Amino acid sequence: MSNAIENKARSLWGDDLHKNKDIPAHSPQIQALFNEEWYAFLRGRLLEIGCGSGADLRLFSENENLTSITAIDIGENINQLKKFYQDDKKIEIIRANALSLPFSDNTFNCIYSFGVFHHTSNAEICIKESYRVLEIGGSIFLYLYSKHEDILFKRIGIFIEEIIMKLFHYLPYRLQHLSCIFLSPICWFLFSLPSKITKTLGFESFYKKFPFYFGTHPFSLTNDLKDRLMAPINHRFKVIEISRILEECNFSMIKIKKNAAGLYIFAKK
Repeated sequence: MSNAIENKARSLWGDDLHKNKDIPAHSPQIQALFNEEWYAFLRGRLLEIGCGSGADLRLFSENENLTSITAIDIGENINQLKKFYQDDKKIEIIRANALSLPFSDNTFNCIYSFGVFHHTSNAEICIKESYRVLEIGGSIFLYLYSKHEDILFKRIGIFIEEIIMKLFHYLPYRLQHLSCIFLSPICWFLFSLPSKITKTLGFESFYKKFPFYFGTHPFSLTNDLKDRLMAPINHRFKVIEISRILEECNFSMIKIKKNAAGLYIFAKK
């Protein structure tokens, strides 16, 4: 089962979505929520787990507090990143799996991973591996999917997502891709448009509770739908669940911030 999950992940992200250079960087979201910790602990030797298209890697390469950056990903997308950064001695890009990191214990000062562990066969093992390769006193910054048990609209979206993912299991990859193109305007009409209307009416604290509130036009959700619906697996966590996992791995100074997008996490070894 785990091999099937990793193979699907390799196809979807490494050979498909992450070859898109227009994907925005995600690290500013974590930086905004953990600004003090970001500037205090993001330094020295950094490991980025799941570097994707390299959007965050570009920002990290400009950070003078980082003495070296090791970026890993599971798919062929790393080949174009290697060519782009081939002259940057500060950066090393490796094809590797988050479930079995090819590094010695206590290697890195900090780890960053956005939206990766929840798509693997075992997110807890990914966290344990991260703990292993962090040096004593090292820090980790993570983003994971939330169960959104307290937001009705999100729960409805997750329920629909689970049904479609089960149906997609029986469809060939190409047909899954075409289905996401077809579903994008439907989701935009059902969720994004009402969210925009809600925001226009002045309900600033409410409009982000809609799934796909960020959609800008009918086909703007295609890649996000592929990322979610074509994923081999979507683990979702409650705050108490991810906190327990981090504690059992012996992480300390655990801070988890939850919003309409998911769970943002900071912890130290």
